[in-house]
Amino acid sequence: MHHIAPEGVHDPAPKESQSEESHSEESQNIDLDSPPTNRKKRDSRADVGAGEPTCKQYPLVREALADYMVTAENPERVFPSDRLVVDVMDAARGATVEQVIRCLHYLREERGFRPGTGHGPRRFGWLKTVVADYFQQKQFREMVFSPPPLNDTGRLSKEDFDAMTEAIEI
Repeated sequence: MHHIAPEGVHDPAPKESQSEESHSEESQNIDLDSPPTNRKKRDSRADVGAGEPTCKQYPLVREALADYMVTAENPERVFPSDRLVVDVMDAARGATVEQVIRCLHYLREERGFRPGTGHGPRRFGWLKTVVADYFQQKQFREMVFSPPPLNDTGRLSKEDFDAMTEAIEI
């Protein structure tokens, strides 16, 4: 049977990642959250919505990410996947939706990290990394300027010490 791919037909994880990698180029110009086209490409009958994990929704962050990638040369809005939106929120280290949107505005408008520039994003994955860096540095600055209180022994607790050193390690 040569219509079945040898790489893990019964294991959905390898098939999933292969599908994402092989279609990443053509996904740039389409809404990445349109599961019907992805399902057709996967050539499967059993997974029509059943068993696929549903990510938490952050519609305002999703809109802000789509807006971030719009340029004068490419005015069409392309939306990131829900999974990427969740990854950006995770990278923000517990920040609120409003704080993440302010961060995106700061990066694009004040820092000048715009798509199509030398330091700007080419893909949504870039934003995940830059948002993580932004909030990591912000957390470190807050700890330096207002360190956590010392415990009754006159020392930092292990949790506070670990949190401070984690912000330093890159």
